[in-house]
Amino acid sequence: MAFPDSVVTAAWDRAGGSCECRRISHPKHLGRNCDKQFVWTNRGRGEHGAWEAHHKIATDGDTLSNCEILCWDRH
Repeated sequence: MAFPDSVVTAAWDRAGGSCECRRISHPKHLGRNCDKQFVWTNRGRGEHGAWEAHHKIATDGDTLSNCEILCWDRH
């Protein structure tokens, strides 16, 4: 599955270009977004500001509600 560009753009706008990770398993976040800032053109790249659109639940489809913007190292 891959998100359509419109979903990625809407998720990016919702996230304000920052990481939406709130996983308890990532102790750095303590239940809050990590708020690492991204660079739009560094999607899928291991560079400064790298990020990716990630499915919250793999089987729930390519919708905005199932899309989150994450740090490259969290993706």
